[in-house]
Amino acid sequence: MIALALLPAALAGDLQLGYNPNPATNEKPALVITVPRAADELYVSCQVGSQTLEKTWTAIGANQVKKVEWARDPKVTSALCYVRVIFADGMAEEMELPVEYSFGAKLSVDLSRSSADIQAHTLTVNVSARVDTAEIIAYGAGKTVLEKREIPVNAGPGKITIPWAGDASEVVLLDVTVRSGESWAGFTFSPWFLNIPHEDVLFDSNSDVINAGEEYKLRHTLEELNDVLAKYGDIVPVKLYIAGCTDTMGDNASNLDLSRRRAKAIATWLRKNGYAGQIYYYGFGEGLPAVNTGDSVNEPRNRRALYLVGAAAPPAGSGIPSVNWVEL
Repeated sequence: MIALALLPAALAGDLQLGYNPNPATNEKPALVITVPRAADELYVSCQVGSQTLEKTWTAIGANQVKKVEWARDPKVTSALCYVRVIFADGMAEEMELPVEYSFGAKLSVDLSRSSADIQAHTLTVNVSARVDTAEIIAYGAGKTVLEKREIPVNAGPGKITIPWAGDASEVVLLDVTVRSGESWAGFTFSPWFLNIPHEDVLFDSNSDVINAGEEYKLRHTLEELNDVLAKYGDIVPVKLYIAGCTDTMGDNASNLDLSRRRAKAIATWLRKNGYAGQIYYYGFGEGLPAVNTGDSVNEPRNRRALYLVGAAAPPAGSGIPSVNWVEL
């Protein structure tokens, strides 16, 4: 069964007009008209490229379907059709309808499993049909165009990998258009993330309380974060991810809980003191050491928190495992 793109009833009146926006391989483009009640005359004229097609029917019964079709031409993917009907009760209708269509399999992009590899400078998505080429525009802060290029892909359906250039700290947004014959699909994706440099808050042993003497460190971090929010917030959703870490003193389960509580304490302080962006946190315990040590080693450099900012969770190549971040 052919799925037709229908003209809204408010525009089409009593007639039902439709066309297939993606004709099958052996199917001609066509305008399909359904006449709901008896009519004396139906006239259709379609301008297709340099051609004008005209057709007239008389003595049309109720609910009859009429079709005007034309030859497939890869260079012509639109038509403008004029329709006039005179019903048997004397009422008349006329209208114009633009018909737009494409040949080949309909192309769509599934972003639900998309990913960006920062180190390899690649973007991976799933597509419904073979992709011939991709046009990529890389934007930086203030939506400055950093690069624009078209590359051959020649892959799909299924997973395809699209290369992109530029440093992750510079490329804020990728605007991608994939093409397959006359079909195309567009989407945007942000591979951008920043690791915010900062001075770590020092907590008392086995405590998640931020001492008053340590708050100046968070004030400096808050200024940095607000600058990032102002610079990039109008291009992408800016999200802050706080990763809590511990040294190897104590057992692993206790350290996981302690790192989570400390990350949440920092997130809560930033929110209460004016940070307006989205905040997520997670406790990695001993899992992200700055310095590799043995067990039960008191190493201050490992008692830290990482502040990562991006449009999405830290991507592959960032050095941060994929976890279920908790939103504050």
